[in-house]
Amino acid sequence: MIRQQTTHPPIARTQTNRVKLPIDTVLFGTMLALIVVGLWMVFDASYVKTLDNAKMGHDAFYFVKKQSAGVIAGFGAVWLMMRLGYWRLRKLAFPLMLTGIALLAAVYLPHVGVRENNAVRWLNLGPLKFQPSELAKLTLILYLARLLSRRDCNVRDLVSGLGAPLFVAGLYLILIEREPDLGTAFVLFLAALTQMFLAGARKRHLLGICAVTGMAVLLMGFGWGHRTGRIKAYLHPDQDVQGIGYQAYHSRLAVGSGGLLGEGLGEGREKYFLPQGNSDFIFATLAEELGFVRTVPVLALLCLLGWRGFWIAIHAKDRFAGLLAAGIAALISWQALINVGVATGAIPATGVPLPFISFGSSSLVFLMAGIGLLLNISQYPTPPGHTVVPEGEGESRPIPQETQTPPVRRRSYGGR
Repeated sequence: MIRQQTTHPPIARTQTNRVKLPIDTVLFGTMLALIVVGLWMVFDASYVKTLDNAKMGHDAFYFVKKQSAGVIAGFGAVWLMMRLGYWRLRKLAFPLMLTGIALLAAVYLPHVGVRENNAVRWLNLGPLKFQPSELAKLTLILYLARLLSRRDCNVRDLVSGLGAPLFVAGLYLILIEREPDLGTAFVLFLAALTQMFLAGARKRHLLGICAVTGMAVLLMGFGWGHRTGRIKAYLHPDQDVQGIGYQAYHSRLAVGSGGLLGEGLGEGREKYFLPQGNSDFIFATLAEELGFVRTVPVLALLCLLGWRGFWIAIHAKDRFAGLLAAGIAALISWQALINVGVATGAIPATGVPLPFISFGSSSLVFLMAGIGLLLNISQYPTPPGHTVVPEGEGESRPIPQETQTPPVRRRSYGGR
């Protein structure tokens, strides 16, 4: 757990020396490796379709060029987050949270929101087109880290402690689910729940939240017909392989065809049939062509990325930084787990991209921004010149270097 630090007595305002640790090469190198794998897989899974598509100029590199532009923008986001300083985001958490809500609501505005495949998930702001739900993930994680790290937040009390975080998270989740995008809402729900657990919330409260959320999904979430169809396709995978179960069927077929060593790079057959073979179902193509032996290292990279994020969270001396890092690590980990689960048929189909590998500039840029924040936290476990304990409004006090608190240790028990 990320321990709530004890209150320090008032200390005279004196600035400490800025202590900057080396960049976390493990985290940065893992991100680079996944991006390289992603660029190749986006090309591999899409060129067979773009060559025959006149709208895409018969360009085999059509999607790779778009993804490369996202990589360039993502590196800009990494640089910005590393230069900005995560401790400055504490004061910006509330306006950023409001911005996230406003952008999620803006998808319903005429000439601003873009409707594709009976869903309104995109914003078209002139030359800029992106999914606001990807930005919303980070803004919610940031705001929850601020709320849960406040000295006056009693996370073990359901009403006074978790009331505000649950209200804000619920508003985000409803807006995303109504797009409809249940997959993204589910990932964000799990990441928020992880933050609350690590903040010290009682287990019975979290189980109650899960039960209420599950009932809400059953009562209102399946008002969209395609969700009921996906559940039926999951329970009876061989009944409608030409209809709503088409993509899930070919995904399982691709994963099963990979065997131990795979069909070989570029030799996969099921990518010809998967409509979203370069995005939500890219893992199916990866597993078919690389096989089990060569797919395991890719999964290991994703696990390493998540582990490193939680490692940074544990070693952060500032509670806000620890909860922020844990939220980002949980977001990446849950998203990867759900994507692989869908591609292998372990869970019902839902639209969640594989982090850093699936095609999608919006997802890539904001995931890289999250990595930038993790790198920043790893370099500054304690905000330069500040205490590790936030004041009532989230502020910190400067203290002499020799009086700073020791590293936060993981609790050996969970909240009950």
